This record gives sequence, structure tokens and C-alpha cells, in this order.
Amino acid sequence: MESSIERISAVECRVKVEIPWAEVSGRLDAKMRDLRKRARLPGFRPGKVPPQVLERMFGKGIRAELAQDLVNETFQTAVTSHETTPLTQPVVEEHQLNKGEAFVYQARFEVPPTVEPKDYKGVPVRRRPSKADPAKVDAEIERMREELSELRPLPEGETREHTKALDVWTVDVEGTIGNQRVASKDVQVEIGSTKNEPVPGLAAALFDTRLDQVGSIRELRFTPPAERVPANLRGQEAVLRVGLRELKVRVPPELDDEFARDTGEAESMQELRDKIVERFRSEDADQAEREARRRLVETLLERNEFEPAPSMIAREVAAQVEQTKRQLANQGLRLSAIGTTEGQLAQRFRPQAAFNVKAFLLLDAIGKAEGIEVTDEDFEKELEQLAEERGQSLARMRPNMEKSGELILLQAQMREERILDFLMGEAEVTEAEDPVEDHDHDHDHDHDHDHDHDHDHDHGDEVVQAAGEGEAAAEGEAGAGAESAESAESAESAESAEQTKPEG
Repeated sequence: MESSIERISAVECRVKVEIPWAEVSGRLDAKMRDLRKRARLPGFRPGKVPPQVLERMFGKGIRAELAQDLVNETFQTAVTSHETTPLTQPVVEEHQLNKGEAFVYQARFEVPPTVEPKDYKGVPVRRRPSKADPAKVDAEIERMREELSELRPLPEGETREHTKALDVWTVDVEGTIGNQRVASKDVQVEIGSTKNEPVPGLAAALFDTRLDQVGSIRELRFTPPAERVPANLRGQEAVLRVGLRELKVRVPPELDDEFARDTGEAESMQELRDKIVERFRSEDADQAEREARRRLVETLLERNEFEPAPSMIAREVAAQVEQTKRQLANQGLRLSAIGTTEGQLAQRFRPQAAFNVKAFLLLDAIGKAEGIEVTDEDFEKELEQLAEERGQSLARMRPNMEKSGELILLQAQMREERILDFLMGEAEVTEAEDPVEDHDHDHDHDHDHDHDHDHDHDHGDEVVQAAGEGEAAAEGEAGAGAESAESAESAESAESAEQTKPEG
């Protein structure tokens, strides 16, 4: 067999394969002999159909079948001999098999673009200073205070007539939102809070409830907030019968040193606040680093322009769609619950998917140019830490990770971190506050990356997530790309949908 290959575009190759007739003739004769044994034709005994009759009736089909067999058997060998990695199945252009002639075929297929990275050192990168938002610190202290609060019966001699914030009603709810039935029993709904509402907006609807209505049933009609229900229920009226079973009052502790000690984190309020500030500042520093690395990659892509193969983007889109579907399925929901379809999701994910794939290809090329790899020792240490975090033995965890492909993903993520560490080390980093418009832009691309494993160890240095299972399969390793904003949006919609799932 002889073969040659030509690059017909940045992302497409054509291979030409020639198989001598001497290698083909025996295969063709064997197929015809097998056909003669199996052929059942009127007027002929089994196995006695003349060869010329078989040739006239079945010859063309047999040769076409053999031609396809030869393509399937030789294509991979041919492209491998030229050190080429196909991304797609071959599109065969010519493959006619004629008796007495060498079998020749040509086939087109997509390949990754050749990326020769340039100008990736000394890149100017702005990184904003880390901070701890005082409002978030106060909110965290209030959250801790709420966790340590107590539910107590109404004090004797209570003079007020109506419920108020921090009142907690235990209720039974049944009714409909539009044409969807809802039913919940023994649910605690806190006035002034949106947590734990069986129907979004219920706490607000109960705000005018009188204290003397305990033990009665209230008929309520209201429209749930549009942003907190799935698309198919927006604007629909909730018609509910609410059984008011019990009323208690949430009593939060005083914000004093005793409260700080009760949290188990500090001996005084000042120490507690200082620790929360430091934690938030550390988290924000990680976020600021992710934003800076994202900007670095964006600059590098501007300096290194290329287009990935369409199939690579398609695989990444499909991976993101599947990830969103898995997130919904974990909550017992489908795409229809957030008012979208696979096609609509794919369209929304496509721009981000293109960025993911380009980032993967460029970072991979830089890593190869600089010889950046993950040592076996470092990888084993990471696995040991992961096993400890998961509470599993390494011997048990490793086979499962290998089977699921998680092992390859983890190794690729570690390599990606090292490449980005190198690039940031070579960059001209300036500490400066974000311009308002740029900060908004960064926020649009700020995502929590799901690496498909329960790994709490900080991999926050990635600006890009593994770029889809398609690239991992094609390249033999995982790639890089940021999870799309729409995926996060879909997850939020899923949470809203979860609140209003139909009964049963």
C-alpha cells in the first residue's frame, strides 16, 4: 500500500491511498466464492450458480462493498504513517474498484490547525487588588447569626395583630400555578425571607396574615416573581389553599463575643470579623487572578489568530449542552423546565465554545514549545490529596477515574495550570483597579468551573475548563476552555424550576 497526504486548508487534509491489484484480487475472489455458496437463484442448485451470472447480478455491489472494507481497513494506517490526527470520519471522494486495476481512493478529513505561538512573553496584564466587600462581610455575619438563631413560640401577652419579619409559619400548601399542581406539607416559611418557599412569593403573600389566624386556612391568589419561576410559568397566577398550622418567632443572638465563640471560629466579634474579612479577601484574590489570566489568554488570542476545525467547536458545544442537561437531570428537570431546547442552547454556547477550543489549542502549543509537562511525582501527589479529600483509598479511586476519563482531565488541568503559571510569570503584571466597563466584561466571563470531580482543592488558576470530551478523544488529552455564562444562567434557572416542580 502506498499513500500520500496534502493539506488543502488550515484545518483539512486529503489522503490518497493506492492498493495494488495483487492485494485486492484475492479479497475479491474470496467474496465472490462466499457469495456463490450463499446464493439462492431460481433455476440453479445451491452453490452451482455460474460465476458470470453472479458477476452480472451482484458484481457491482460486491466490488463496492470490498472498496468500503478497504477504506475502513487502510485509512487509519495511512494517516498515522504521515503523523496526522483526523478529527472527523473521512469523506471519501473517489473509491471505485475495477478488476485488474490498483484500488485508489482519496478522502478528506478535518485536522487540528497548526498553531505556532508567538509573542507570548512580556504580555501586559492588569490584575486588580483584592478586597473584601463590607456589605458581604456583614451579610456573612448575619447568615451565621441566622444559623444560630432559635425558633420560639410567640411570647405570652403579644399585642401585635399581624405577622412580621422573622415570624416563621408552619404551613400546608396545595393549589396550582397556571395549570401546574403544587402541594407541600409541613413547610416552614419565614416572613421576610425567600428561602424554603414551596411557591416563590408565598412569604410576601402571607405578610398581612393575622396572628389569630393560626389553625385556619387562607385562600391566596398572587403572581409569583417572574425571575424565580421557569419560563413556562412566568405570568401565571398561583391559586393556593394555605393551612396555617403553627407560628413561631425566630430570635437571633446578640452580636457579641458570646456569639463569636458560639460560631466556633473566634473568641471575640473583632476576631470573627477579621477572619471573615481575610477569607473574603483571599477568595477575591483568587477571583482577581482568574480574571487576569482570562485577560492574558484573550490578549494571546489577539496576537495569535487562527481558526479551529468546525468539528472541534461542535464537540465543545455538545459537551456544554450535555453538562447543562446533567445539571438539570440531577434536579429531576429537563431543558423545557428552563424554557429552552438543545438547539437554542447550542446556539448560545457556540461563541464561548469557539473561545474554549482556541484557548486550548494555543495553550497546548505554548506548553509544547516550552516543554511544560506534569511529572509523575506531582501527579501522584495530586491524586493522593484528592483521594484524601474524597475519603477514598487511592487504589480504589484511580480505576474509577481512569474508567470515566477523569484521570486524563485532571492531568490536563494540572498541565494547564503550569502553562498559565509560566505565562503569568513572564507577563508584565500591573496591579490596578478595573475600569467600570472592563470589570463588567470580566464579570461576564467569571465562572465556577466544574471539572466533573468532587475536588475541593483549588484549581482556580484555570481561565479555561477542559475543552470538551471531543478534543480529549482527538488529541489523547483534555483541552481548555471557560464554561459559558449561559451554563451558569441555566443552572440558576434550574434552581428556580426546582422550587415549582409539580407534585409527584
